[in-house]
Amino acid sequence: MIHQLSSRKRALYFSTVLFAINLSILIFTNHWWPGIMLAIGLPFSLRQYLLGRSYDTFISLIVFVGTFVTVSYDISWQIFLPVLFTLGAIYLVFQEFIAVLGETEEEKEEDISHEVDEKDKSQR
Repeated sequence: MIHQLSSRKRALYFSTVLFAINLSILIFTNHWWPGIMLAIGLPFSLRQYLLGRSYDTFISLIVFVGTFVTVSYDISWQIFLPVLFTLGAIYLVFQEFIAVLGETEEEKEEDISHEVDEKDKSQR
């Protein structure tokens, strides 16, 4: 696991901005399926990367980009896609649930420290 690159607040901010940009591109191009998979998957993966969850980032990219590629290039998806979605969703839900429950006071203080450091940098 890599070190956390950003606070949770800042990571959520950047992922929300990326989602809004992706959504506007989808509206402009009108390519909703499978483009929505990238519009959701890339910001989600970015947030995980900024929080230092490199393994989770990899799994998320596999699920969302894998779905996009499978549908875009007409790869047989009747079995592959449901299995990919199910395994990815189960992993991400449990990982997110366990990460929130297992957060220690030290991690919360570190998150606050990241926010203060980022705020100091932006005020300069």
